[in-house]
Amino acid sequence: MKRSIFILGAVTMAFAFASCDLPSYPGEKNIKPGEVSVSVDGETVTLDPLSVSPSASFMRGFDASACNDSGTGTYSDASGNIKDIFEVLPDFGVNWVRLRVWNNPSSGNIPTDTSGNKTVAGASDLDTVLDQAVRAKKYGLKVLLDFHYSDYWADPAKQVIPSDWLSCTTSDEMAEKVSDWTEEVLTALAEAGAAPNMIQIGNEISSGMLKHKSITIDSSNEEKATEADSSIAGTFLSANYFKYLVSGISAARSVCPNAKIMLHFTDINRGNPLTYLASFKTAFETAGVDYDVVGLSYYPEWSSHGSLSALGEKIASLKATYKKEVVVVETSAPNTIDSDSSKNFYADQYVTNLTVDGKIYEGIEQSSDGKVYASVQNQAAIIRAVMDVAVKNGALGVFTWGGEYKGDWKYGLFYGSGKPMPSLAVLKLN
Repeated sequence: MKRSIFILGAVTMAFAFASCDLPSYPGEKNIKPGEVSVSVDGETVTLDPLSVSPSASFMRGFDASACNDSGTGTYSDASGNIKDIFEVLPDFGVNWVRLRVWNNPSSGNIPTDTSGNKTVAGASDLDTVLDQAVRAKKYGLKVLLDFHYSDYWADPAKQVIPSDWLSCTTSDEMAEKVSDWTEEVLTALAEAGAAPNMIQIGNEISSGMLKHKSITIDSSNEEKATEADSSIAGTFLSANYFKYLVSGISAARSVCPNAKIMLHFTDINRGNPLTYLASFKTAFETAGVDYDVVGLSYYPEWSSHGSLSALGEKIASLKATYKKEVVVVETSAPNTIDSDSSKNFYADQYVTNLTVDGKIYEGIEQSSDGKVYASVQNQAAIIRAVMDVAVKNGALGVFTWGGEYKGDWKYGLFYGSGKPMPSLAVLKLN
């Protein structure tokens, strides 16, 4: 649905601490004690509290990596006063920020689009991340640093070796590069008084890491990654994969001994989850991988990420099997899809994944024909549902992804004007 924006320039937050009824489903909703109602520029989001209150240390996270990217512009508070984004975020409940670091996002190994233009990844080089981490710490935020070990986006489909590392001919050489880079970045942050509180070794490493030598974009705008030689490729669960993880973790422990180490996956709940998790656990233990936290991505639009119920089961199984903390380190939902409101509905996959026991998850609004529509209200309600499931199943925290992008970006949690959307207040619940 189209966003309605009015020039009111104020934020109101109503908190009532009396006990409240159980959250209702669409069609039964009335304002109840305990709800949070937030308005910015005439657009209001109303949310039920989480059904289980999280601990005081619960990670209410926000990935702010792109806030320095070209064209992002300035941010402001809800009244329009220009402020650093890291100053605004704590007012909306955020206590952690996640910052990615690419090796060289302006390198020659970045793919070109169908017109031959470089698809620049963004500004997340060391200098940028150093600036961001210092600012985040200034405003009392804790920092999760996300090493991609690439010049470009790293995810299950592509784990592209940094251009400066392509000369490596052995896995030992590559492991040394991982160690040196990890040490260089963390030393710079520590010397600036902005050492991260948690360190992510690799990004979405469910298919491996440092395993592709290049990436191209075909005529249908699909990304195609080219495998590196097997002597250096870090294929999932291979000797090279574990060698690179151990090398990065060892360097991180050396420079930042008090920081927790995270390994980040998309979907490791394959087949029989308990059988798979047990064998996976054994492989990591045998390889001597020393880590503290399992990070998961959860996007309800992807069928492979499963339902909210499956997410809860996965969190609980990981905690029971691995004896590690678990964080939903990436989640988001669009606030809009199409300028034509009649087309502004999430795919049917959303309804499937957001349904529990035959009902759409509490607080998520549907149209009369059962569709879940994209809106600022539902953006917040879906994130709230992920938070609710995470807290119920013992996760350490939840991070939103893409919220720092503004205006027409569908996952954004800031208006084009720089003001925060009221949906950002979901991180303030309970």
